[in-house]
Amino acid sequence: IQLAYDAGRIGGTMTGCLNAANEEANELFRGGAFNYEGIAKVVEETMNAHKKEMKANPDLESILEVDQWARRYVREVATKAAEKKVIISV
Repeated sequence: IQLAYDAGRIGGTMTGCLNAANEEANELFRGGAFNYEGIAKVVEETMNAHKKEMKANPDLESILEVDQWARRYVREVATKAAEKKVIISV
């Protein structure tokens, strides 16, 4: 919940980043990529990575780009963790 409050306070493309990262992380969790606690960790990592590219007043194209970027980023984090045989958890 704290991540959602943070994204709401930041605004702009951060809310879309949170949403896409959360959806992708949940999908990967259901597929066994990491444990339940790993969802928030991956979402937070994705949001932190997005901070430098965040747009305060995005147009639709920017929102859609961030959505796709966040989903790719979450998959990359999960893939790297799997390659290292690391279980993502808190």
